[in-house]
Amino acid sequence: MNDLFKKHLRTLKLISVDNHNPSDVEYMTESEYVAIDFDAVKDDYVMRLDTYVNPKSIDALVFHENHATMIEFKNGIVDKALINSIIDKMLNSVIMYADITGETIAHARENVDFILVYNYEKNPFNIKEYRQNKYRDAFVRKLSEKAKERYTQFGLARYEGYIFRHVYTYSKRDFKNEFTDKLEDQ
Repeated sequence: MNDLFKKHLRTLKLISVDNHNPSDVEYMTESEYVAIDFDAVKDDYVMRLDTYVNPKSIDALVFHENHATMIEFKNGIVDKALINSIIDKMLNSVIMYADITGETIAHARENVDFILVYNYEKNPFNIKEYRQNKYRDAFVRKLSEKAKERYTQFGLARYEGYIFRHVYTYSKRDFKNEFTDKLEDQ
């Protein structure tokens, strides 16, 4: 593992903290799995470049099973402006990852996944601009399950096979069931 990555190891729980309201600190996961705090990596990376550019970055990076997973935690309402910010983070993070590791974008396309973890209670049926209601969301989820396909929200699926190997959107519960529980079982 790269020294810059080793310098910024923390638990997923600590990386996922939402402390915007000091009287109501929330965690997007309770997982104690050790990951790379990619926001901290980004800060060191930018400082080493001695540039005025301060790109946005994803929250966490996890290496497992011969590939990497980039993770972004969002506890608030996911709207169109936030989606654009997430896409900016996705793209900037892949560029930084490639530069730090010496890998290519083609490598990321074959070996790096992306997960957006969002608070379903605050976003029960996708972003308002798409005018989806809770029944349509439930229908699409069930249809995806029956087809044995993943349901990727917020238009992020278009980055699968282009920048990332796989792209997932998980509620906090789904993140636990589909990702952290499996990591911790290894």
